[in-house]
Amino acid sequence: GGKSGSHLLALLRELRMPVVSTLHTILGAPNDSQRKVMEELARLSERLVVMSDHGAALLRENYGVDGSRIDVIPHGTPVVPPAEEAKERLGVQGRPVLLTFGLLSPDKGIEYVLDALPGILSRSPDAIYVVVGATHPHVRAHSGETYRLGLESRSRELGVEGSVIFHNRFVSATELADFLAAADVCVTPYLQPEQISSGVLAYAVGSGKAVVSTPYRYATELLAEGRGMLVPWRDPQAIADAVAGLFGDDAARTAMAARAGAFGQRMEWPAVARAYLASFERARVRHAEG
Repeated sequence: GGKSGSHLLALLRELRMPVVSTLHTILGAPNDSQRKVMEELARLSERLVVMSDHGAALLRENYGVDGSRIDVIPHGTPVVPPAEEAKERLGVQGRPVLLTFGLLSPDKGIEYVLDALPGILSRSPDAIYVVVGATHPHVRAHSGETYRLGLESRSRELGVEGSVIFHNRFVSATELADFLAAADVCVTPYLQPEQISSGVLAYAVGSGKAVVSTPYRYATELLAEGRGMLVPWRDPQAIADAVAGLFGDDAARTAMAARAGAFGQRMEWPAVARAYLASFERARVRHAEG
């Protein structure tokens, strides 16, 4: 509540214990009120946690935060079960699975993956695209289920509805682990270039999955050094070529997934928990020193 979330500051000003603030999103070009709130939030926090190096750079360069007060802690990721067991539970055994998950909103770009499906299916006829997640509550409040229904309509118009599964609900952590395990390729076709974190992408990399993504900030950082493939914005043909190429080349897909999985070890929840404990201890010491 409040202009640019300013009600939060009223709470923080009254606290007497050390505060650690985790920032999921950091605006590169804030308006005046957004900048004022962020700068005050930073002042009232002993430490600031970001999930990427780019986020840390934004805090230093755009908001003047001392780098010694910033902790870069990756988004946590789960441990997934064996792939074949998960595929059997989900009824997709023996099929190449392309996965997108997370709350649905127009900036997710899922329609471009649907547009790519005819090209993917021409080379991998048994492939299936699984879209897991309900409409984002904010989107539903303003425009109902228009986006999700539009995606379903688009799949019918393209003649690919038999190769798409929409799971229109919020799934449990256990169910999500099954969907991740069953996926051969994950895709994040997002449309916001400045996006500096994504739980979906973190989960995909941390689970050791081959990933195809548009080049938003977090993706360029997380998928560097061959940990994934970047495709241009709003480009169904590029998505089709990348996904079909991975489906058709087991060795390349396995090698990419292995690089992602090796990198993702530092993102598993126990490692992330230890990093947060260290951040909290630093905050406690700094607070005690006044």
